[in-house]
Amino acid sequence: MSDACDHIETLRVRYSDTDAQGIVHHSNYFRWLEEARIGWLGAIGQPYGDLTDRGIFLPLTTCSCTFQAPVYAGEHVDVHLSLDTVTRARVGLTYEILRGAQVTATAASTHAYVDAAGRPLRLKRDDPFWLAIQEA
Repeated sequence: MSDACDHIETLRVRYSDTDAQGIVHHSNYFRWLEEARIGWLGAIGQPYGDLTDRGIFLPLTTCSCTFQAPVYAGEHVDVHLSLDTVTRARVGLTYEILRGAQVTATAASTHAYVDAAGRPLRLKRDDPFWLAIQEA
């Protein structure tokens, strides 16, 4: 992953995020990625609710995560989100999840742009979301 980062979302790890061993359950990492995406959209002035009100949805088409170190309840993690691939039909994001300076996981996701019926969209060049991504 590059040194550039487009958004950082800081999260507190809850006890309910952990499994019987006291380690964060892998499923929670995907929730954290979503929280970072929602935070990034708000930071670029395009809250997800505003996008859906305009008929633009961003369903997940691929997602992967590589786990490198355990995380425990009570700790804080920073989810570093970076734009990877951006077109008028989809966006690809990469993530690093850090506890302090230690990378605990890396991840990637791809999202298509679709309308409320699930049909693919191609953003217009003057669409506010497209313009915001270009400036991000």
